[in-house]
Amino acid sequence: MKMIGEGSPKEETMPDLIEVVAWTCATNTCFEKKVTGSLGDTYMVRFARLYGRELERQGVQYGWTCTCKGFEFRGTCRHINATRKSRCGWNGVLEPTAQCEHDDEGRPCCPDCHGPVEPIKVGV
Repeated sequence: MKMIGEGSPKEETMPDLIEVVAWTCATNTCFEKKVTGSLGDTYMVRFARLYGRELERQGVQYGWTCTCKGFEFRGTCRHINATRKSRCGWNGVLEPTAQCEHDDEGRPCCPDCHGPVEPIKVGV
């Protein structure tokens, strides 16, 4: 009997993935909220696609940013922590039992926050 890894490699092929469309809450791709700081200054907290320096620093495609000095120096801040709870983040791929609903005009909407949804392609 030949063990895998001995001699010639065992050839196995992965079946082709099928691409399907799923829905995700729009807050997964772009979410913004103005936050008032402890001294009365206004900052913009965002969850969105990252570019440049932030993409390199956080190492993820989507992430949080804030316009305050604390975020600039530490890469996180109290404004982001306070805002995280107000972002829905529903994803139909991760929660397949929750189906997209429809608003009064027949457009699909998020089952959690009733906000807009966006289609995403998923390989299955």
